[in-house]
Amino acid sequence: MLNDVIESYGGKKIDPLDVYKDIFRIGEGFIQKEYEESGSFKANPIAYYKNENEDHGHFRIMFEDKFEEIYRNELVNADFCVMNGITYFGAKYTSDRASKMCAMIFDIDGVTDKSLNNFFYAAFNKEFDYYPLPNYVALSGHGIHLYYVFEEPVPLFPNLKLQLKEFKYSLTEKMWNKNTSVDEKVQKQGINQPFRILGGKCKKNAPLDRVEVYRVNQHPVNIEYLNRFVPTKIEIDEKKLFKESKLTLDQAKEKYPEWYENKVLKGKRSYWTVKRDLYDWWIQQIKKEENGASYGHRYFCIMTLVIYGIKCGLSKDEIKQDAIDLIPFLNGLNKEEPFTEEDIKSALECYDERYNTFPLKDIEKLTNIRIERNKRNGRKQGVHLERARAVQMIDYPNREWINKEGAPTKQTIVQKWRLEHPNGKKIDCEKDTGLSRHTVIKWWNN
Repeated sequence: MLNDVIESYGGKKIDPLDVYKDIFRIGEGFIQKEYEESGSFKANPIAYYKNENEDHGHFRIMFEDKFEEIYRNELVNADFCVMNGITYFGAKYTSDRASKMCAMIFDIDGVTDKSLNNFFYAAFNKEFDYYPLPNYVALSGHGIHLYYVFEEPVPLFPNLKLQLKEFKYSLTEKMWNKNTSVDEKVQKQGINQPFRILGGKCKKNAPLDRVEVYRVNQHPVNIEYLNRFVPTKIEIDEKKLFKESKLTLDQAKEKYPEWYENKVLKGKRSYWTVKRDLYDWWIQQIKKEENGASYGHRYFCIMTLVIYGIKCGLSKDEIKQDAIDLIPFLNGLNKEEPFTEEDIKSALECYDERYNTFPLKDIEKLTNIRIERNKRNGRKQGVHLERARAVQMIDYPNREWINKEGAPTKQTIVQKWRLEHPNGKKIDCEKDTGLSRHTVIKWWNN
């Protein structure tokens, strides 16, 4: 029995609610209460449940002061119920609303007593140190769920979401293998994936009636620890994790009035769209026979299509259809591992305007497609720009290229950067915005 294997390694069966109290720091004011005033930027776990006699399911915001009540009265009694280790803004667990990852959860199917023993032996053996040791192990029927609880919740900013997804994929490949599972097909799941609720009902015909959970490690994990189990190129640099703004919306309104008016009141986009040519060009890059999309990078090629679609101001539906049209080509790269609409659905989680500034070098790394930069043919920048402006005036004598709505002022650029990087330095602002040091200093405190 799987539970016997867990207990042989010191695992203790515990109340599922205690796990959630640990993950979401219930009682510490980490997540929002039901009627707590807004402005503190707190978020909440989101559960989803559905009963067999219902036509549709229900999303439930797990408020701190209602958590236990909702859990005991609604979630554990539902025929189907899922939740993950992430907090969200709003009422649904969509990627664009994700706030913090409190626990990273893995699913391994086809687990036997022997394979689970193999996993624990390699995880507990400090000399071997082959698998990261989870904090909790849940038995959900024919498989296990491994819970890794972070000592400090990880903020889910756009670039970091993508890094963590690749990070989790790599860890899944590490932990799900012929020694730990009799199921040869590894199922890699994104960070937004929900799991059957602890203590809730299992699938029909499963060995267990309800999901059981065992604590095997009381020490929370961090990114540095998990980095030990992935290739160097996949590691996440903790020093570069984005720092959150501690300003409330009212404080931001007072400190950055122009940003508040444009972004909050008027709902203006914080970026310019470009011609559709970029988007169409990327589709052609994917389909190139040489140096185009390759197996192992198909998902990230579609993810980049979504990002370029955002840059060009295209709708999510249009991008989705173009991605679906690419499925036959992508399947041809490895017919034994088909690329599906579910993969496209996952990539579309990146349909968020904040991905508009996703770095070019990261796109190259993830897609394995080299993107040529514009060249100046050996000319100095000033000369090159002067020639470019001259050509521009010939092609557009009436100055049609000018943004009629006006470009953002340098003051706005500095203010926006400071809002996004509250602990940032002037030199970093210079590098990121391309503004001169004099300009940054001028508008730094204004």
